[in-house]
Amino acid sequence: MNPQENVNLYTGNRLVIDSNQPSIKSVVVRGNLTAATLSNNAYPSKNFTLTTNSTQLYTVDLLLSFQAPYTSEIVISDPSSGSKTQFTSYFVSGGDLNLTIFASFQTAPSTGPSVPLGWSSFYGWVSQFGGAFPFWIKILYAVLGAQFAFVGYRWIKFEDERRRIEGHLPPLDRGNKAYLWTEVVFRTLVAGFAISLAVMIGEVLVLLIAQYLFFVNLDLVSLIDFFSIFFVAALGTLVYLTREGLERIFDLKPIMED
Repeated sequence: MNPQENVNLYTGNRLVIDSNQPSIKSVVVRGNLTAATLSNNAYPSKNFTLTTNSTQLYTVDLLLSFQAPYTSEIVISDPSSGSKTQFTSYFVSGGDLNLTIFASFQTAPSTGPSVPLGWSSFYGWVSQFGGAFPFWIKILYAVLGAQFAFVGYRWIKFEDERRRIEGHLPPLDRGNKAYLWTEVVFRTLVAGFAISLAVMIGEVLVLLIAQYLFFVNLDLVSLIDFFSIFFVAALGTLVYLTREGLERIFDLKPIMED
């Protein structure tokens, strides 16, 4: 009997041939033996092991022989997890078994990032996330963000300096400034949400009027983007809840003049 088996393994796995009797008489291995680790057994033996940590292809010829019945099996062992998987097994009532195994060791598939996460990964994520928004939405919020940031900074600075000069109200501490900045961010999101929603509704109205009143089908660039609407609404809700938490839980809202 001369069976042949093709066995695929990952680098670091062990190819194990086990027998319940000392039936392995001889072993011949062909391939890059400098990269392989072989079991050092005295033959006849009950087992044989082959492993490598690099991508390799080996041909293993085994002669098994025993006068009484015996069972042999091919097992794939993973030392890193301790798991063992039976590839196949043979029952021989007695006599010879010439077994040929073509063992292919391949690199295991990656289960995570091959390099540590860093600024390059963060920038890549930001660019991919930003690609979900239309260009005009990016321009709109960039302009509004710069404008509100400039005005908000001047407003908070002026309010703090006025309090320090006049002295009838306590100056702003870091908590008060954090609360005021959440107010600036919230107003930025509200303004952007209102403008973008108005633009989208305006485009829909223009198309409907042109189609049903003037019987003209306008081919305009679509400005409708529901993702940005829902995203800004969700983000605005989070900022609003944060602002309320700073006011009600931490009492960071500054005392303002009536």
